[in-house]
Amino acid sequence: MSDKADTSTSKALAIIEADEPTGAAGASEPPREPRLTRETIGVIAGAAGVLAVCLVATALVAGGEPSAGDDRTCLGPQMTVAVAPEAATVVGNILEAAGCGQIEVEATKTDQVLKPMALDGDLPDVWIPDSSLWLDRIEPAAEPVTLRASMASSPVVLVSGDGLTRTSYAEAFAEDDLLVGDPQRMMSALGTAVAAEGKPQNEARLEPYAERIASGEEGAGPTDPGRLAELQTVMSGVTATSEQQWSTYAPMLKASAPKEGTVVLDYPVLITADSSRRNSIAASITSFARVLDSGAADTALTQAGFRTSGAGKPAPNVGAYTRVDSATVARTAAEWSARLRPTRALAVMDVSGSMAWPAAPESAATRLQLTQEAASEAVRTLPGSAAIGLWAFSEETEGTLGGDHKVLVPTRRLASENQRAQLTEEIAGLTARTGGGTSLHDTALAAYQAAVASYDPLASNEVLLLTDGTNDDPDSMDVAELVRQLEAVSDPQRPVRVLGIGITADADLGALQAIADATGGAAYVAERPEDVGTVLREAMEQR
Repeated sequence: MSDKADTSTSKALAIIEADEPTGAAGASEPPREPRLTRETIGVIAGAAGVLAVCLVATALVAGGEPSAGDDRTCLGPQMTVAVAPEAATVVGNILEAAGCGQIEVEATKTDQVLKPMALDGDLPDVWIPDSSLWLDRIEPAAEPVTLRASMASSPVVLVSGDGLTRTSYAEAFAEDDLLVGDPQRMMSALGTAVAAEGKPQNEARLEPYAERIASGEEGAGPTDPGRLAELQTVMSGVTATSEQQWSTYAPMLKASAPKEGTVVLDYPVLITADSSRRNSIAASITSFARVLDSGAADTALTQAGFRTSGAGKPAPNVGAYTRVDSATVARTAAEWSARLRPTRALAVMDVSGSMAWPAAPESAATRLQLTQEAASEAVRTLPGSAAIGLWAFSEETEGTLGGDHKVLVPTRRLASENQRAQLTEEIAGLTARTGGGTSLHDTALAAYQAAVASYDPLASNEVLLLTDGTNDDPDSMDVAELVRQLEAVSDPQRPVRVLGIGITADADLGALQAIADATGGAAYVAERPEDVGTVLREAMEQR
């Protein structure tokens, strides 16, 4: 076989160094932590074919280092790598220096990968987030393959703006101007939440931050560079950020590893391409793995502020640190994710003729008016991170909607421009839309289908079905058929609950309960129309 032929994908696989080298490292180069396990090599080899497996097996038996004469050309077809924004530039530079022009690096926020990963959507070929903990936030449609447990690391540190060193979270919480990021989207900010756990006084300090973050307003959870810039500007305050961000953006400020222990960003390298795609890009994956395993990559990453097993600590750095128990970090991350998990709800409101009836025999208010008040209050008080949409429904032939239901406001975040105003306006206008019968069953199915189709894996997804009657559409399916179709449409990867809210005892609680049971939801009845607001709040508070 010629030297040129030896640069095939199979040859590239075969020269990946084994995790048990035969000889001790020389004095001039410290022992390197194994980067690629036999299991990882097997994953790549499985995608490359039988010949590759044989060659890899030979390499593992030999257990030696690649010889100096091996051709290290970066091989393979076009491939995309999504990288946490703070590491994207250095990864791109490493690949460019290695001649890997076919591997495109994209700076990518975590949510941009988590959502399609949960929904079996389009993904990059490889993903390098700042933390392996992000995968705990979703149920992936297909589990990614770990190419490398950690490309680099960076401990979360305390940074002060006043020239004094804070060596503990206790000192940080004692500061009036503590700055906190969003623990749900910034793993560096999670360290503060971990430190507060089980300490009521510190947990209380985080309440205002949690409320602001839940508001969904721009800038409610400032980024690491943003918080560091504020510290430098006002020359006071303290925040938790990664050592890499501190050394990059504010090395002149004082920083220290908290003595209580710290969260560590681990930058795992994950193959997110599906099995058929992995087969076609096996050579590029192998080239990428080999480049990351090089001393040049370690040097570049360290110069960019990260810690690596090969090149050690960056300059400046905070020295030694103690890692917080991983189970504690994972538990706190899950708690904050659930706490800040936004609502995504489609409100489907009955405007049949009976909704214009008086709420009570001597009441001046109608059933619809009291329902409008409850819905309007929810729109006013829900945080900006909540996404709310609005449908109205009656019955096609007798109602005023031109169909069984009408989409009045698409589901969007309340923090979006004019979303609250549009919802408030359309809710107020429901009075003019009343008339006809109740197409409850057809509308419930259509709303559920729409909510499943627009599912957000990072939110709590719901359909709020508000009605005062029973299905009286002669062309509609019965309850048994509705339940069958709801179960057929349901998707374990896109769980959506229907919360049925009956208005007065006239509502068909049996149908609402059947709909709720088929979707993992719940059914409620406000026997007195004036209780609609209380019942609606109770329903939406159930997660």
